[in-house]
Amino acid sequence: MFDGHTVQPSRSTLIGGIEIQDENADHEVESLLHHGVQKGVKRLEKRQGRVALGDVTSQKANKIHNAIHNKFHLARNNFEKQNIRPSALLKEQEDARDDESDYFLIDSSEDSSTDEEQGNEDAIDDLLSRRINDQQLQTNEVYEDSDGEMQDVAEEDIDSVVEPLSPINNDGIQNELDRAFEKYFQSVPNPLDDDTHDVVMVVEYASDIFYYLRELEVKYRPNPYYMQNQVELTWPFRRTMIDWLVQLHYRFQLLPETLYLTINIVDRFLSKKTVTLNRFQLVGVSALFIAAKFEEINCPTLDDLVYMLENTYSRDDIIKAEQYMIDTLEFEIGWPGPMPFLRRISKADDYDFEPRTLAKYLLETTIVEPKLVAAAPSWLAAGAYFLSKIILGSNDWSLKHVFYSGYTSSQIIPLASLILENCKNASRRHHSIWKKYFDQKHYRCSQIVEEWIVSTEA
Repeated sequence: MFDGHTVQPSRSTLIGGIEIQDENADHEVESLLHHGVQKGVKRLEKRQGRVALGDVTSQKANKIHNAIHNKFHLARNNFEKQNIRPSALLKEQEDARDDESDYFLIDSSEDSSTDEEQGNEDAIDDLLSRRINDQQLQTNEVYEDSDGEMQDVAEEDIDSVVEPLSPINNDGIQNELDRAFEKYFQSVPNPLDDDTHDVVMVVEYASDIFYYLRELEVKYRPNPYYMQNQVELTWPFRRTMIDWLVQLHYRFQLLPETLYLTINIVDRFLSKKTVTLNRFQLVGVSALFIAAKFEEINCPTLDDLVYMLENTYSRDDIIKAEQYMIDTLEFEIGWPGPMPFLRRISKADDYDFEPRTLAKYLLETTIVEPKLVAAAPSWLAAGAYFLSKIILGSNDWSLKHVFYSGYTSSQIIPLASLILENCKNASRRHHSIWKKYFDQKHYRCSQIVEEWIVSTEA
């Protein structure tokens, strides 16, 4: 299924950091993604991530990192000389920004007649709702599917209440979990296990580590109903924002952990604060900046982010938004994310490369699903891995899988069904993710899933 080789396409077009192998892709993808760094942008060379069970490569040295940034800024300068501007996330409208030189300052003379605390709150909230060149997120995104038909992807009712999905629990499930624990738990490391002799795997503490991570995933759980408290935002707007963040994340070649943490920060922040639509993008990019500094060795610079935002926001805007968001979250950003759990589950299959690789695509599709906003990352990882095994022809979910995942098949099947449903018409449901994993670099995982769905429905 996976040949293990990365084939570089001979002809490609780079649109906003997404490599497309169709020679006419620049026009097609710009209309699909409402984004775009147009033709002529030099590709930001790939930054490599840390080693984790062979999933990603190790980070490059700072010298190489600086060279990459030099190339990025050279491409930017060439771009600006041509007076070409990317359309980014939103529909372009006439630039009519007001003078906001005192944007982040609280005018005491104007607030003297109001409650001081409320004045501070309004001024800081104003930071996170700054208009983006008077552009508005579009409720109905229209993408072109593989047959060339235009379809509407805003399927959610923007006024409907989305009920979160969570794993079921009963006595039968608990008995199965207990049996798996009794069979596979080892208080003393097994000398015949290869992990025992790998100091990086710290097998003596592995069980305690994942027990702690399971506590953190509950502690940093967003409010699944937060959208009801948002006056201007809706689930389709969140989908559009995530679509853009996926492109930005791919553009800078960041780690998977960074993307998942970004979405968690956005959701947790929106669980506590109300943000207006025309300042939603600042929340997203600030969350990405926070997550990158938490997870990466070399993260995007402020200049990089300002450029990708078309100078809609300044460096100071992002810094102050970052400060406010971190303060709102009380500096608690240590959410574990699903990747550690995915690697843990793969131990049940001796770290088999194929199901874990395919599961990465399935796992990433969950970030756009409103029903899974507050889902535990360990459960999402288990569902993605379970479904990947089925797609690859294995229906086995043994007690060993139950032990390393912490979930039985009966707990996972509803989640796997939802993931599979979202993978139907994936090119329009989560276009950026689908396009990303359609690349040979990611072993065309989205194509494998797409073909499997077609074959099962035939």
